[in-house]
Amino acid sequence: MEGHSEGIQVHKFYLSYRINGEVNTGWFYGTHIRFAKDQLLFQQPEATDLMDWTYEKSEDLRSYLLKQNASKLSVMMRLKEQPS
Repeated sequence: MEGHSEGIQVHKFYLSYRINGEVNTGWFYGTHIRFAKDQLLFQQPEATDLMDWTYEKSEDLRSYLLKQNASKLSVMMRLKEQPS
């Protein structure tokens, strides 16, 4: 059965990750979640805070992204308010 991939299933995972404080999302493929996360890290070695959103509600992802953006905006505003 050389060269035959019967029984091996590749799945698609929707992951979020952070690079330099910015949250990104994307689809990554793997036979299981760990492999998909490894693929992400291979493509984006500086990525941190990896989270799997594949089976979560879209409202939960939207809420997370809004919270992350609000937090980033708050930090930017505080930095802007500091005197040079």
